[in-house]
Amino acid sequence: MTIDVSAFLPRDGAAAMRQAIAPPMSEMQGSTILAIAGEVRRMKAQGREICDLTVGDFSPQHFRIPAALEARIQELVGQGQTNYPPADGVPELKSAIARLYERDLGLRYEPDAICVGSGARPPIYASWRLFTRPGDKTVSFLPMWNSGYYAQFCETDHRFVPTSAQENFFPTVEQVKAELPGTRMMVINSPLNPTGTVIDSEVLAGIATALVDENRRRDSRGERPCMLVFDQVYWMLTSAGLRHHSPVQLVPECAPYVVHVDAISKCFAATGLRVGWAVLPPYLQAQMKGLIGHIGAWAPKPEQLATAWLLDQPLVMAEYLDGLRAQIDTRLHRIYAAVQQMHAAGLPVQAISPQGAIYLSFRVDLVGRGFASNEEIRKWLLAEAGLAVVPFQAFDMPDESGWFRMSVGACGVEELDAALERLRKALVARPA
Repeated sequence: MTIDVSAFLPRDGAAAMRQAIAPPMSEMQGSTILAIAGEVRRMKAQGREICDLTVGDFSPQHFRIPAALEARIQELVGQGQTNYPPADGVPELKSAIARLYERDLGLRYEPDAICVGSGARPPIYASWRLFTRPGDKTVSFLPMWNSGYYAQFCETDHRFVPTSAQENFFPTVEQVKAELPGTRMMVINSPLNPTGTVIDSEVLAGIATALVDENRRRDSRGERPCMLVFDQVYWMLTSAGLRHHSPVQLVPECAPYVVHVDAISKCFAATGLRVGWAVLPPYLQAQMKGLIGHIGAWAPKPEQLATAWLLDQPLVMAEYLDGLRAQIDTRLHRIYAAVQQMHAAGLPVQAISPQGAIYLSFRVDLVGRGFASNEEIRKWLLAEAGLAVVPFQAFDMPDESGWFRMSVGACGVEELDAALERLRKALVARPA
C-alpha cells in the first residue's frame, strides 16, 4: 500500500510554514544571486546564448583544482581515510595552516588557534553566534556578501554602512571610528566580494588601531570587546603588483580581537571540496570548535589531509596559483579594457581596474535615463546582450547606482569576447 502524503498536508503551505517556524527563520529570504542564476539556466535551456557572470564559482570546464590535490584525495579515499575527523580539524591540517600563515603572511599562530570547518561559511556563522546576542550592534560595509543574512539569523541591530567607488568600496577610518562605539562585531572582507577591490594598507592599519583604542577603553570599564571578523578567502588571488595585508600584520596589538576566515574554495578553485578555517585567539577556539562540532560542519577527512599535504608544498602551490591568476586576470582585464574602450567612445559604462578575487565592479549609468532601477538594467542586459550580471542590491547596497558584479569563474575567453561585443552593440543601438 502506498500513502499519498499530499492528501494530509495543509492547503496553505505558506501559512503553515509561518505557524511552524520561529521568526526570524520564517522571514528568511533566498539568495538573490542564486535566483538570477536559476533564471539564466532556464534561458540557456531554451537555447539562448548567455554569458553567465553571476555565481562566484569556478566551472571545472575552465578551472580545475590542482592535479596533485585531486590525486591525493583519491589516494586517501583508497586508503580508507573516510571516518569522522576531529571536530576542529585533523592535526595535520591545523599545523599546515599555521605554517602557511607564518611562511606567507608572517603571522605565527599555534595550531590550537585554528578551527577547521566545511568551507568559510561555518566559521563566519560561528563567529556571529559566538560574539553576538539578539539586539547587539553589528556592522558591515556596503556592498558585502551575506552579512545581512547572518545579522537576520542572529537578530542583531545591524548597521549597513555605505561606501563609495572613490574609496574602492571600503570604509574610511573615520567611518569605522564613528561606528565603533557600542559595536559588538564588525566584518571586513578583502579582496572584496562583490567588487574585486583590495583595501589600502594605511586604511586597514587605521581601522586596526581604532579597534585597539576602542577595546582598551572598554577593558578599563569591564565591557565586552568589539570583535573584527576579517574575511580573507581571496587573499591568494590578489592581483600582481598588489599586496594583501591582514590587520594583525599591520597592528599586532589587535590580535586578541581578530578572527581570520579563510578557505581553499577560491585559491584552488575548490568550492565543492568544502575546506575552510578560522584563525583566532586560541582562548576562543574551543567555543568555535564546540559550535562547529555540534552542527556537524566539519570538512571531509580526505580533503583535509590532502589540503594539509598541499599547503606544505609551496612550489606546487606557487605553480598552480600563477596559472590560476593568469587565467583570471586574462578575463578580468579583457572586460576592463573593453569597458574602457566603450567609455572612451561615449557609452554609459565604466569599471574599476581589477585588484583581486574573481570579480569586476561594472557600472551601467542608465538609471534615470530610460531605466528606473538596477533590476531593469539587469534584465535589459540579459535580454539584449545575453549578459548575466548581479546588481549590488544582492549585497545589501540599496542605491540604484547602476553598479553590478561580474564574476569570471564560469566563462571562457571566447564566450566573454562575444558577450562584450553584444554589449557594445546593444549600448550603441539603444535610443539616446
